[in-house]
Amino acid sequence: MKILVVDDASFTRDLIKRTLRKRFPSVTVEEAVNGRKAQQLLQKVPFDMVLCDWEMPEMTGVELLQWCREQPNYKKEALPFVMITSRGDKSHVVEAVQSGVTDYLGKPFSAEQLIQKVQSAAKRHGIEKKLGAPAKAPSGSTGGVASGSLDVLMAGNASAKAAPTPKITNPEASSKDVKIPTKVRFAGKEFRCMVVHFAKDEATMLIKSDDVIPTVLDQAVLDLSHDKQVNRLNYYVQAVATTEKKADSAFLTVTLSLIDQDAEKEAFISRLFQSL
Repeated sequence: MKILVVDDASFTRDLIKRTLRKRFPSVTVEEAVNGRKAQQLLQKVPFDMVLCDWEMPEMTGVELLQWCREQPNYKKEALPFVMITSRGDKSHVVEAVQSGVTDYLGKPFSAEQLIQKVQSAAKRHGIEKKLGAPAKAPSGSTGGVASGSLDVLMAGNASAKAAPTPKITNPEASSKDVKIPTKVRFAGKEFRCMVVHFAKDEATMLIKSDDVIPTVLDQAVLDLSHDKQVNRLNYYVQAVATTEKKADSAFLTVTLSLIDQDAEKEAFISRLFQSL
C-alpha cells in the first residue's frame, strides 16, 4: 500500500510517517509539503490513501480533496481521504463531508488514534489487507490527544472562548511575560491553563499536576484569542518541569514549541504578540 502524507509542518509529517512505518512495515509512505505538491505526486503515482492537513499554503487540504474527487481514479469510492486538522467546528466538518472526505482526525492525536483511523478508512474501502500484518503496539503507549470523528463532530462542537489577553509593556521584546488564562488539549482531554510566557514560536504555561502530566514531544492544541477571534494553535511539548523542587508539586511548567507554519496562523500570532 502507498500512503501520501500531506502537511506543511515537518514535525507533523515526521510524526505520522514514523508511526505508520513502525506499525505497518510493509507500507510505503510518501510526503508532500502542501496541497499543490501533493497534487503533482498524485498525478504521477497512484496512491491507496491520503492523510491530509486542512490549512496549508498554495492549496488547502479541502481544495486537494475536491480536486481528487474530480479525478476518475480518486473518486470517493476509490481513494480513502482522511482530513487531519485542529478545525473541529461544525462548518468545516460539513464542508469536508460535502467535498467527499472519508474520515476526520482532530489535532492533537495519539499514535493509536492515527492507526485506528487508517485501519478504519482502509476497511471501508476493502483494502485493509494491503496494510499488511501490523507490528505490535508498545504496551501502555496511549500518547497524545483528542481525536475527532465525523459522527461526533457533525453533531456539533462548541468553540472554546478564551479570556481576553492583558496588555503589558516592552513591545520590542522577542518574548513576553504574560498572564493569559485559556485552555489546552492533550492526553485525550481539555484542561484549563495559564500562559505565563509567550513568543511567536513558543509558549510556556502552568497546569495543575493532578490534571495531567504531558510527555515531551506530545502534541498540544492551545486556544488563544485576539480581537474576538479564537485560534487553535498546534504545538508540541518541548519541556516539562515542576514549579517546586518536590515530587508533590501542585503545578507544572510546560514549554510548548509551535508546529503551525501556515501564513494565516503566523499573521494571527504576530497580531496577538504585538497586542501584548
